[in-house]
Amino acid sequence: MAWGATRKLRRLIDNVRRILAVEYVVASRAVDLRSPLQPAIGTAAAIELLRTKVEGPGPDRYLSPDLLAAEQLLATDAFDKALTDAGVALT
Repeated sequence: MAWGATRKLRRLIDNVRRILAVEYVVASRAVDLRSPLQPAIGTAAAIELLRTKVEGPGPDRYLSPDLLAAEQLLATDAFDKALTDAGVALT
């Protein structure tokens, strides 16, 4: 039964990462649209990291490549590193 549980857990982790990628892209666009208000240091670092792979608001386009890029960022340690480099304590 452990093998089946492990497969389900892997699928669950992948699905949660996909959901977080959608939230990441949507939240960063919302912050961009609130300009000239400035986000907090950690939020700005997270958005800056995302902008290395995903463009900000602009003309209509397919979101699949953006969501895939965000998902790939979340699969690495780049997100944690960006926040740590910005001085945000991860506990």
